[in-house]
Amino acid sequence: MATDPLVLAATLLDDPCKRAALLEAIEERVKADAEERRHFAAAAGRVSRLSGDQALVQAVRYYLQDLARSSIHDRTATLVWLAQTVATLTGTRVSNGAHSGATVARGLRAAAEALFRPRGQNDVSVSG
Repeated sequence: MATDPLVLAATLLDDPCKRAALLEAIEERVKADAEERRHFAAAAGRVSRLSGDQALVQAVRYYLQDLARSSIHDRTATLVWLAQTVATLTGTRVSNGAHSGATVARGLRAAAEALFRPRGQNDVSVSG
């Protein structure tokens, strides 16, 4: 099974049972964050010849594709949020944070923090 949160999210869009939960989570994220709202609006603006749920799903697909193309330092918080969200929706998240979904999120956060760490400083693990 794939562990990339972007791949997992795209897969969840194909699952009628999980799609609604993912769409709702993304909607809440976009409503709460002006920058993500701008990214989503750009993705939705590229949707053509579709309406209703099909248009929404396609907009989310474009949004995820844009997220995959963005540099990690631009949207780290969104990638961490997405990793946690898909882990929860797929049932791979354990309450103590010791399972793969939390590990992916910690790995993304550690990668982002490494960008700002002075060179030569020892790698410090991130507790989650």
